[in-house]
Amino acid sequence: MEPGERWSTRIDEGVLVVEFPHGTGISPASGEALLDRWRSLVADSSIEAVVVVVRTDRPCSDAGRQTLRQSVTVALERGVTRFAVVAERPKRRYLERTLDVGGIAIEPFNDEATALRWAKRESAGPAPSPA
Repeated sequence: MEPGERWSTRIDEGVLVVEFPHGTGISPASGEALLDRWRSLVADSSIEAVVVVVRTDRPCSDAGRQTLRQSVTVALERGVTRFAVVAERPKRRYLERTLDVGGIAIEPFNDEATALRWAKRESAGPAPSPA
């Protein structure tokens, strides 16, 4: 986790995992910090997929929406084509629409472990239907 930020990033076998724990909000300054971190991580050509885990129930700010959309664009420019979002159903649907940049498919999941297994697969097939 970056100093002063509530979000965290990690790389797990070629998958960039970005987590927003309970209470996380994104201000313009923290959005820039996240975008800088995201850019540095996806610059590594071994990143094949991204999993965004949202545990917060706070509404997404304008800065948050903008940061997430820019982050997906950066990843697409680096060749990442598989994106998953993990959240409770109403938040997950909202995030799918927010992250949908240029008609990419965002796979929805209820839990991080399932999303990570999907993201690590070499050929992405249909995702399990969320409950």
